[in-house]
Amino acid sequence: MLTRTFRGMLFRSDSESCKNFPSPEELKKKILISTKPPKEYLESQVIQSSRRTPGTTNMSWRGENKIPEEDEEDEESEAVGYRDLIAIHAGNCKSGLEDCLRDDPEKPRRISVNEQWVENVVRTRGSDVVRFTQRNLVRIYPKGTRVDSSNYDPHVGWTHGAQMVAFNMQGHGKQLWTMQGMFKANGGCGYVKKPRILLDAQRLFDPCKRLPIKTTLKVKIFTGEGWDLDFPQTHFDQYSPPDFFVKIGIAGVPRDTVSYRTETAVDQWFPIWKQEFLFQLSVPELALVWFRVQDYDNDTHNDFAGQTCLPLPELKSGIRAVRLHDRAGKPYKNSRLLVSFYFDPPCTF
Repeated sequence: MLTRTFRGMLFRSDSESCKNFPSPEELKKKILISTKPPKEYLESQVIQSSRRTPGTTNMSWRGENKIPEEDEEDEESEAVGYRDLIAIHAGNCKSGLEDCLRDDPEKPRRISVNEQWVENVVRTRGSDVVRFTQRNLVRIYPKGTRVDSSNYDPHVGWTHGAQMVAFNMQGHGKQLWTMQGMFKANGGCGYVKKPRILLDAQRLFDPCKRLPIKTTLKVKIFTGEGWDLDFPQTHFDQYSPPDFFVKIGIAGVPRDTVSYRTETAVDQWFPIWKQEFLFQLSVPELALVWFRVQDYDNDTHNDFAGQTCLPLPELKSGIRAVRLHDRAGKPYKNSRLLVSFYFDPPCTF
């Protein structure tokens, strides 16, 4: 059996590293432990507190057996040593919103919350969530009622600075395609740097507020090809060529989120549209452009014919052959769109 071994040094935080948390470059090949403090450490804190209380003895009870003080100290020492290995302590949101978003400059934290908590909080406290994520980690996970492995909109977390957005990878759909599109950035390595707008502590960003238009993205869809090679001749229609149309849209902050569709190219394996769409963007740093091709059916559901999602900060103006993917995100061998992109005014990310 072949195994892959990862070798790295354990990162141990101190007062200085907590105040200025190391950059991803500095943390390369390091292992960070993020968890709750060990139960033994918490128990030792209670014991210490009882010792400082007048009238108490230096003996504790565990079931029927007394534990001598020196044994307690050994156990406490081991617990403290374990605690010191934890770079980021995990917290919870059971004690109220204010405590959950409390930012301690000496001790970064990680909290795990479900999608509903995030959606409720960002309606009124969006900038507070952004402030918290500037120094602390937030992990969002799907609510428990998603037994069908469906997913939520990941952009709610991303636009508020959440570092970890947990997904059900079994459930295909536009949310999964958005996630796959986001992580095409930075060479597809799995890490995408936060834009500066989410790191500015002086002017806190609130995605729900309307901001001035920064640029207009002009997208022209010329034509498409390759479906005759990737699909059987009768896959879309039994007796005629398919009737393709393209849906195109922006996923981003609420102000930028919009979608359109082309006309239907009737009975064509090589459809030609030559249609242009304009997207006015206020926060292009957090936006993705998505495409979905479908075969129009008058009597039944439209047939899926490919999709893709691209991060705007990675786009360059010009004409591009945009490769399409299946429902799971695997690229087709031949199906693609011929598209032009143009930013007016040119946008620097």
